[in-house]
Amino acid sequence: MEVMHICSYYIGNELYKNLIGELSYTGITQHVVIPLKNKHLIGKNQLPSKYNTVTYYYKDILKSYDRVFYFHKIGKQLKEIERSLLSSVNIDFVHAHTIFSDGGTAYKLYEKYGIPYVINVRNTDINFFFKYAIHLRPYMYKILTNASKIVFISHSYKKFLLSRLPKKIANDIIGKCEVIPNAMDDFWHKNKSTEKFIENSSDVKLLFIGSLNKNKNLSTVLKVCSLLRSKNYHCTVDIIGDGQEKEANILLAKRLGIDNYVTFYGYVKEKTKIANIMDQAQIFIMPSLTETFGIVYIEAMSRGLPVIYTKDQGIDGFFKDGEVGFSVNPHMEEEIADKILKILNAYVQFSNRSIQRAKDFSWDMISNQYRNDVYKP
Repeated sequence: MEVMHICSYYIGNELYKNLIGELSYTGITQHVVIPLKNKHLIGKNQLPSKYNTVTYYYKDILKSYDRVFYFHKIGKQLKEIERSLLSSVNIDFVHAHTIFSDGGTAYKLYEKYGIPYVINVRNTDINFFFKYAIHLRPYMYKILTNASKIVFISHSYKKFLLSRLPKKIANDIIGKCEVIPNAMDDFWHKNKSTEKFIENSSDVKLLFIGSLNKNKNLSTVLKVCSLLRSKNYHCTVDIIGDGQEKEANILLAKRLGIDNYVTFYGYVKEKTKIANIMDQAQIFIMPSLTETFGIVYIEAMSRGLPVIYTKDQGIDGFFKDGEVGFSVNPHMEEEIADKILKILNAYVQFSNRSIQRAKDFSWDMISNQYRNDVYKP
């Protein structure tokens, strides 16, 4: 099978490279088209040469005004694909990794050549194009209704988009919607934890990893820590991440009187250091206001940490509530504190289930889902 990927956001995101690398083991020949705005990015993020069934097509054809002149951009991409790829390769299937930036071109290829395509729904599709480019919605409906499959990264994104589409469009596409999450880097699978225990039942060691911005909602975590300490629990919070809200959160911790129990590590890149910090914690908590998926929840689970996550966001829907942790209202400190204590009361069971369920998020399993369930006309 000859598959063409159209992937506008390939540069700088390892998940695309990981997926394509795993797909190469399934017998698929892949052609990766990467539209660029900067020629200096040509050749970036490639797989090693041993992946000889993967060919890259870096195309320095985009301009800053293409977001305004959408159909001009789609036309440029179509012509470039026709010139440099379709003239010499028979493509069986197109994988467009976004609805708008990539799916628009995939739809044109389907319309002109009858090549079936699948599309992924990404953050930019929902929170930029669908929200602001209202004039493009009729074209979006054509892209969706003519796709062979529509893949969502999370149950929350599927629910969100279907609830906002015209009823007829939603009914037309619901049968071909799939939810396929991101996977963890192999590091976490190779270095997964075994068992974790609680030595002191009054200790509550929380861990937060994420950008320090309003959306990630660290302020609520700090308030929960203060609340638990008022209930005579020895609660601490370790924080990995940086961002524009760092100083505000440092001041909040001081105002709450918990600054001696909060540790800011800043941005940490090394996975081994992150794993070591995880191993000192008991529960991972990130009650984001909105969350696309949040692979960091799964990474924490692989180290035996139960998780607190936001209801109807991110990983919610992949697990039964109370299986590996709990979904919560991100604004309700009392509810969050209560769920943390429920985890602590059955900690070993939560921890063991977290380790086991994290195994499901491997690129091997996810690539097989694409190969067997998605890449079909």
